[in-house]
Amino acid sequence: MSRILRNTLLVMSGTLASRLLGQLRQTILTNLPLPDTLKDAFWVAYRIPNLLRELLAEGAIQNALIPVLAQLPPEEARRFARRFGAFLLGVNLVVLGLGLLFAPQIAGGLLWLSEAALGQASPLRDPEVFEQLVLLVRLTLPFLLAISMAALFSSMLQSGERFGLSSFSPVAFNLGAIGLMLLFPQSVAALGLSVTVGGALQALVQLPGLKGYGLEFRWHPAFRQALARIGPFAFTTSVRQFLNLVLLSILAAYPSAAVTGFQNGELFFTTALGLLAVSPAMAAFPRLSALGGSEAARALLSRLLVRLAVPLAFASAMMVALAPWGVGLVYALTPNFTEANRTFTTQTVTALGLALLPWGLNQLLLRGFYAVGQVGQAVRVTVAVALLNTLGYWLLREQGLFALNLATAAAGWAGLAAYIHRLERLGMVEGGQTWRATLKASLAALPAGLLAHQGATWLGPPGPFLVNLLPLLGGGLVGLAVFAGLARGLGLPLWREDGKRG
Repeated sequence: MSRILRNTLLVMSGTLASRLLGQLRQTILTNLPLPDTLKDAFWVAYRIPNLLRELLAEGAIQNALIPVLAQLPPEEARRFARRFGAFLLGVNLVVLGLGLLFAPQIAGGLLWLSEAALGQASPLRDPEVFEQLVLLVRLTLPFLLAISMAALFSSMLQSGERFGLSSFSPVAFNLGAIGLMLLFPQSVAALGLSVTVGGALQALVQLPGLKGYGLEFRWHPAFRQALARIGPFAFTTSVRQFLNLVLLSILAAYPSAAVTGFQNGELFFTTALGLLAVSPAMAAFPRLSALGGSEAARALLSRLLVRLAVPLAFASAMMVALAPWGVGLVYALTPNFTEANRTFTTQTVTALGLALLPWGLNQLLLRGFYAVGQVGQAVRVTVAVALLNTLGYWLLREQGLFALNLATAAAGWAGLAAYIHRLERLGMVEGGQTWRATLKASLAALPAGLLAHQGATWLGPPGPFLVNLLPLLGGGLVGLAVFAGLARGLGLPLWREDGKRG
C-alpha cells in the first residue's frame, strides 16, 4: 500500500470516527435533563470561541503552517514550531483574558443584536438564564486556546506525513466531552466545561508524537512567511464568521429549542457532507494537484463530479423525505428531547437536505481551483457565496427555521453555478456535462424521495427512538430501488459499471 493511500485511509477513518462520536455527543447533549433554554444558551456561548476558531486554530493556522514546516530543514522546523507555539499561546491568552473580563458585555451584545434583528425579546434575556449564559461564555472560551494548540500540533505531525495521531485526535475531544456530560448530566457548568476539556484532550493526545516539544518565546524569520499565508485564509474566515455572527444573532431571538434544533440539523448536514463529499475530495486532491492543469486533470475532475452527484442526490432526497423519522431515531431517546426540539430539528434537516447536492459538488470544485494554483478565484467565489448566504439569512430572518435554512440551499446552488463557470473558463470542467449529470441525478432523486416518504408514512408515524427504525428502513429501501432504476435508465454511473467500480 502506498504512503499516500495509507494516509488517505487514515484521514477518512479518523473523519468517520469523529463524525460518529460527534453525533453521539450531540444526541447526549440534546437529551440532558436541562431546559431547552439552557441548551440554547450553551450553543450561543459555544459559538463565541468558534467565531475565532478557524482564524486561530483549524483553517488558517493549519493551511499556513504545513507548507512552511515542510519547506524548512528538520531542526529549523522544530525551532520555528516552538517559537510559533509560544506566539500562538500569547495571542490566545490575550483573547481569553479579554473574553473572561467582558463576558457579560459579549453576551449582552449578542442578545442586543438578536433583538434588533427580529424586534422581539430573546428567551435568553431572562435574568436567571442570562446569568447562566455569561457563565457558559466563560467556561467555553478556553476551548479556543485548547483547540489552537491542537491545530498547531496537528500541523507539526502532518508536515512530517504522520497522520495517525492528528486524524484521530478529535475522537479524544468527543470522548472527553461525552464523559463529562454523562458524569454530571444536570450540571450547566459541566456542560460548558465539556468542550474545553475535550479540546484540551485533543491537544494532549498528540504530544507523545512530538518528542519533547516545548515553547520558546523568541522571534523566527519564517514568521513573516507564515503570517503572509494566513492572510487570505483570515479574510475568507472573517467573512464566514460574519455569516455565523448574523445567524447567531437571528437564532438567539427565536423560541426556546430553536438554537439546539438548528445545531442538531446542521450536524446531520455536515456529517453527510463530510462522508460523501469532503472525504472523496480530499482523497482526490493529491492526484489533481499532481496533474495540474492538464487534460488528464480535467478528465479526472469531470468524471469525479458525475460520480459524486449520484450518491449526493440520493442522500439529499432521503434527508428531505425521511427527516422526521431520522430525527426521531437519532435524538428521541428520552422525554428530555422535547416536541419543540423535534420540530426545529426536523425543519433544519429538511431544508439543509436541499443544500447537500450543490454544497457537496462545491467541495470538489473548490479543490479544482487549488490544483491549478487559482487561489484568488477560489477566494472570491467563496466570499461571494458566504455573503449571499448571509443576505439570505437576513431577508428570511422572520420566516421561521425552515425558510432560514433555505438560504443555505440557494447560496449553494448559486455557488455551484459560479464555480462551474469559472472552472470552465480555466479549461478544468465541461460545464454542460456537469449540469446534465446534476440534472439527471436530481430527476432520479425526486420520485425516489416522494415514494420513500410515502413508504415510511405507510409503515408508521414518527415516534421515539426505535419506533422510527422500520419506517426508515422500509422508506429508504423503496427510495433506493426507485433511485437506482431511474439512475441507470438515465445513464448515470452506479457502484459498478462495465465490471469496474463506479
